Amino acid sequence: MASSFTKKNTPPSVGRGTSHLTRRGWGLLFSALFCVIVGYGAGLMELLYAACFLGVLPFASLILVRMRRRRLSVTRTFAPKVASAGAPVLVEIELRNLSAGASSPASWADHIPWYPGTAGPGFLPVLSGALPGYANPAAATRVRYTLRPGTRGVFPIGPLAIEYGDPFGLAAGSASLGGVQQLSVVPAVVPFGTDGPSIVSGDGSARLVQRRSSGSDDDLITREYRSGDALRRVHWRASARHGELMVRQEEQHTFPEARVLIDTREDGYGDAWADLGGEESGSGSFEWAVRMVASLGVHLHAAGFQVHLLETASAQIAPLGETNQGQGQELEFLLSLAAIRRSEEHGRHFGGITSASTSAPTSAFTRPPAAIPTSMPDIAPRAEGAAGPIFAVVAEPSDDTLRWIVAQRRTHELGVAFVVGRRATLAFETLAESGWVCVPVRETDDPALVWASISRFAGQSGGGAR
Repeated sequence: MASSFTKKNTPPSVGRGTSHLTRRGWGLLFSALFCVIVGYGAGLMELLYAACFLGVLPFASLILVRMRRRRLSVTRTFAPKVASAGAPVLVEIELRNLSAGASSPASWADHIPWYPGTAGPGFLPVLSGALPGYANPAAATRVRYTLRPGTRGVFPIGPLAIEYGDPFGLAAGSASLGGVQQLSVVPAVVPFGTDGPSIVSGDGSARLVQRRSSGSDDDLITREYRSGDALRRVHWRASARHGELMVRQEEQHTFPEARVLIDTREDGYGDAWADLGGEESGSGSFEWAVRMVASLGVHLHAAGFQVHLLETASAQIAPLGETNQGQGQELEFLLSLAAIRRSEEHGRHFGGITSASTSAPTSAFTRPPAAIPTSMPDIAPRAEGAAGPIFAVVAEPSDDTLRWIVAQRRTHELGVAFVVGRRATLAFETLAESGWVCVPVRETDDPALVWASISRFAGQSGGGAR
């Protein structure tokens, strides 16, 4: 993510904006009024002349500021073009004077959605006039500032506000340059490293063997010598290491599959809070779930897994695609996570497929958790051909949602559930009794440490595949 992104705002001109008198200008007006009162009272015509001069000067300055038109183009650049939560972003703005005359000195401030609301202020020097057919370097300048977004999302940056005045400082004007640009801030991807578990797809254990996507089409492995094997296939180095004859065996390279599931329903996060306007709300457990899905998806994809993404509501996450599509596909995946929101969908509508079940809804918590059906084709659609281990990130899913999640794990498949929050006891117990490896998570936990703890909890649950 070291590249930059450039967008030239249109239209490139700035209108008159607003203008007002400064404190100095108001001071001259009050001085003029004082001179008028004293001049009439004392009969001093000199004070009346001074009052006329003091009164005209502020209004002349105000007219000058209001009549001055500014034509400036704006080019805003983000580096990197896609930011990560908590990482710095360099914002560079190029301003170019498009007028024939020189601009006056000004100050600038860029609007941002975080406290204190603007970046800056900074000084904008005099820009020379533009010359037809000639790129005058003195007609342009660059200003820079650094942002550090703390959370993921798609945030509006801009417009750029400038403030300018007359040479005497009696009047000031302000205007907006360009428009608003969107800055995408993706969840921070945490590298899992080599301390985590290793998983074998579909063998029922908590051991994960990550086959890599690099290399030739055929991966060379060895096995013990069998009667009838040609001597030319004997692998002498492996034979010496194992103490018996070993022969070469070529196996067609395949990409193992894994599934990542996230509960995106609003009713699955009881810790949501609303702002004073009641329009937006947040959830610490949901934000942790998004961070974990980002890190887990990138980790599995880089390890050679073909990752299938499952959501409890309508799909919002971009697919990771084939393992050989590289970082471009991962970028689309992360960009979709930057904009993901909790869905207000209700009822038996999971992953974009509506349930056709006619059975009466029964609470998953009014009966033994093991009695929850593990094969529910009417409400448990799976990605076509998807198999292998499944990783679910949940907090407090509803009864129907929990039954659907339980049904996604086939018998003898490894299922790992990251259960976020202290109030998610019922979900934890239900999934654990249904054969899942459950890992309790706090909102402040490091995803890498949580990943490394899977093996410990798998040992407590007997492997997590039943």
